[in-house]
Amino acid sequence: PDHRGEYQNNAAEDLSKLGFDVKIIDLPYDPSNKAGTVIKVFPPPFTKVKEGRLITLSIAGAQKDVIIPDFLNMSLRNAKIKILELGLYLDTLMYEYNSNIKSDNIAFQIPGSGTITKTGSFVSLGVSKGIPPDYFIIPDLINYSINKATEKIQFEGLRLGEIQYEYQPNLLPNTVIDQSFPPGLKVTIPIKIDLVVSKDKHEK
Repeated sequence: PDHRGEYQNNAAEDLSKLGFDVKIIDLPYDPSNKAGTVIKVFPPPFTKVKEGRLITLSIAGAQKDVIIPDFLNMSLRNAKIKILELGLYLDTLMYEYNSNIKSDNIAFQIPGSGTITKTGSFVSLGVSKGIPPDYFIIPDLINYSINKATEKIQFEGLRLGEIQYEYQPNLLPNTVIDQSFPPGLKVTIPIKIDLVVSKDKHEK
């Protein structure tokens, strides 16, 4: 039978009455699923199996309190693993040069360590790029989305400046069409890069 969408106790009781053994797997919390209900059945519903077969029910996990750990100086790889283990999601990665933190280790985090949050919440991490270089190179941002351009600017250790919008009906909205400094230019300080970005509607 198909017990997807039913609560765990009802599904398990029905399968037991039919002569099956039941195994429960608790899934991490997901806001798109109703906690305590069956998300997946294995073998799949409507499969013909013998009596006594083990049926595995994957159950949507409930939201729980989580204490944010201290990710400072942890490697990015280990931080990602820890975030998944806690039932959290990685939101944004921000890169910056930091003389005190080893390259590819966590330099800062949002929320801070010790914060109490819920499973299914998002965590943003700042990743060290190590000792600042003698100069910074302006990246090529033309034709990138504003989000991707921002990531490239931060990855190079530079800063996002002002954003101006220009009507460009032939481009996807929020596409970079001009930048204040040419790609490949070397600068000695982490300057701000201003952008001109497309929009698909005229101002009223």
